[in-house]
Parts: sequence; structure tokens; C-alpha cells
Amino acid sequence: MDLVIEGKVLLASGLSECCIGIEGGKIKSIAKTLGRSDKRLDHSGLIIMPAGIDLHVHFRDPGMTRKEDFGTGSAAAACGGVSYILEMPNTKPPTRTLSDLKEKIALASNKSYVDFGIAALLDGGTDVSKLAELASAFKIYLGETTGGLGISATILKTVLSKASDCGAPVFVHAEHIGALPDTVEKDLDDHDSKRSEESELDAAELVAASKHGSQKIHLLHATQAGVLSLARKSNMTAEVTPHHLLLDTNSRLGPLGKINPPLRNKSTRMRLWEAFTSGQADTIGSDHSPHTESEKGQDFNSAPSGMPGVETLLPLMLQKVAERKLAIEVLSKCCSSRPAEIIGLNKGKIQVGMDADLIVVDIRKSSKISADRLHYKCGWTPYEGMDAVFPVSTIIRGEEVARDGELSGERVGKFATPGRGSS
Repeated sequence: MDLVIEGKVLLASGLSECCIGIEGGKIKSIAKTLGRSDKRLDHSGLIIMPAGIDLHVHFRDPGMTRKEDFGTGSAAAACGGVSYILEMPNTKPPTRTLSDLKEKIALASNKSYVDFGIAALLDGGTDVSKLAELASAFKIYLGETTGGLGISATILKTVLSKASDCGAPVFVHAEHIGALPDTVEKDLDDHDSKRSEESELDAAELVAASKHGSQKIHLLHATQAGVLSLARKSNMTAEVTPHHLLLDTNSRLGPLGKINPPLRNKSTRMRLWEAFTSGQADTIGSDHSPHTESEKGQDFNSAPSGMPGVETLLPLMLQKVAERKLAIEVLSKCCSSRPAEIIGLNKGKIQVGMDADLIVVDIRKSSKISADRLHYKCGWTPYEGMDAVFPVSTIIRGEEVARDGELSGERVGKFATPGRGSS
């Protein structure tokens, strides 16, 4: 075997002291003891678990690389324990045509430290038949948000029908229906009121009513427990984000905390946290949406919506595991196995035949998040000063790419051809 790693391994049956044998980038064997190998890593006393899969990032490449690009974004992902990212289509140009999709795949292939997929825009102008073979997912923006790519509620059912038979999941930014109030926002409370909880529920209900049969629909960045409940009842899947779980309108962030959908009040956030920890969410994604500090430094109404988060996604949640506020099995389901199932990846679990995408974690070792230690091009984080558990090591297909918060290997990122398995 090429590599044997030993430690406290998170298997389907729970944590177990054992060895993982890796050959050709895949998990070859799992046993209490394993014999000879070309290389051996002893992580006794540390946790070995599946690496993270972040199905919601905006790396701004092409067109807005002053904020982020595939190189810096994927470096951040690797250092935060994420081995695969799914890039969203609201770049310049938007990823709507086959040539757009191929260009973005080529860009990422030359720059990425982690494996990746690309979501294509789904609107009235999308030719799904041409994109379906390469697009890892399709993305609908229902309503007005960053990028100006939203569709109206009146054509949602028609647009969804275009992708009903292709097998790819449709990711939906379901935030509001119709025009937003024409008001000037001064703070996080105003942003929450303008893009209200009721409007988010209305949008999610419209998506549920518009889906075609067993079509795979994934609701993004749910801010409230009611959206998770609706998704389950409607045979859809749903994502939560660290910022909606950990931050709220009481957070003293000003424009740095402006994001779509908005941070909610504390009671809504706590109900979402309870739903998440009890296993009611399918995935947790960062919605990594970096803007420069100068852009975020404008007055609240003018500042763009979005915040970085791919490097802090897993460390923040691992801290909650350390604090015994989150079960490691729930975290691994939402950050690894379930995202892999939704997209159709040979990742997300420690079992024979899977890609050897792993992280090594010392759950006893917390540190303070500091922007100057992160790898984002935008140079700031809304989680400044918060406790987190960063991975000791990130391994992708048997190759270590990051150690102790810094890159330690070559770029290994590849386009992961999408599977069309059941979600």
C-alpha cells in the first residue's frame, strides 16, 4: 500500500482506533492493524474523519478576482479541512453556456488545491441539454440578490421543468417573491426586516409547489427551522450555514454582517441551531462570498452582501464538537457524507473504495480565528477572535495538502466528474 494512517477513525459505527490503508488515492482497507506500506502516519490519540465538502462557494473567478480566485479560495479550503468545493455561477460572465462552464473548469484545474465541481446558472436562457454532462448542479436565484441573476416567481415552474430529467440537482437561492420594499437600510435589523423570515418561507413554499415529481431540489442557506421542516415534508434537501447558526442581528458587525438571506434575531438563530444539532439539515455550506474591506466599509445601505467562510466552516463546527454542543456524527453527515450523496461524489465516508479524503483533528486544541492567519484574498473574517479547532492535516486522495493551517503540498485539485446518484 502507498500509505497507512492510524488513529481514532470516524466510521459508520462510530469512533474506532484502527488503521486506514490507502492505494492509488483510494481507501484500500480498514483494520485494527495493517502491515507494510511505503509510508506510515501515526496519529494515535487524534481523530481521523472524512474531509469537508462545501457545496456553496463563490470564488469570483473569472471577472472579480480582486476579491478571490480559485488559487486563494482553494488554499483557504484546504487549510480549513475542505477537500471539495462547488463553485456558484454568479461570476463575470455568469456560468450559463457550455463555453462558460468549460472556461471555469480550465481556470480551476490550473489553480485549485482541492477537488471541485461547477454549478451552472439555470434561468430562461439556459440550454440544459448542452450543460448537463459537465454541470455538477444547476443554480436558480429566486428573487433579487448579488449578481442580478434572479428569475421571477412566474417562470419558476417552467425553469425547473427544463432540468427535471437531467439527473443533476437544482440548488435554489429561495429568499423572496416579488419586489423588495424600497427602503434605506441602516443596520442588520433593517436588512432582516426587508428580507423577512416570512418572505423566505413563502419562497421555499413556492419552490416546493413548483418542483417536478421526484426532481432533486436543494434549498440553500436556510435561516430558520421552518424551512428545514418544509424541505423534509416536500422531499427536498436543505443547507444551513455557519453564519446563520452562530451570528445574529445582535452581532456587532455592521456592514461586515450584511448577507443574503440576512442574519436573523437570536431566537430564530437558536431554533435553527437546535434543528441542526438534532440532524434536521442535510448539508452545511459556507456560502463563501468575499468582498473587499473597502467595499464592506461603505455605509450599510451601499455595502454589498456577502462574507468569507470556507476556511472557517469546519473549524467553527469542530469547536462546537469540542464543547459537546454538536455530535461529531451530525457534523460529518452534514459536511461530508450527505453533500457527497447529493452531488454524486465518491467521497464523504471512510470506507473501502472511497477517495482517501481525510482530515486529522486534535479536538483538544483550540485557537482564536484571526484574519491575518487565513488565506482569503479579501483579508477579513466575520469570526475574528472566535474559538475554532483547525485540522492538523488535510489529505486529498491520499496526498497531504495542508498541515497546521498552512499549505504543505502541491496543487492536487481536479474536476470531479459529477455522478447522478440518488439524494
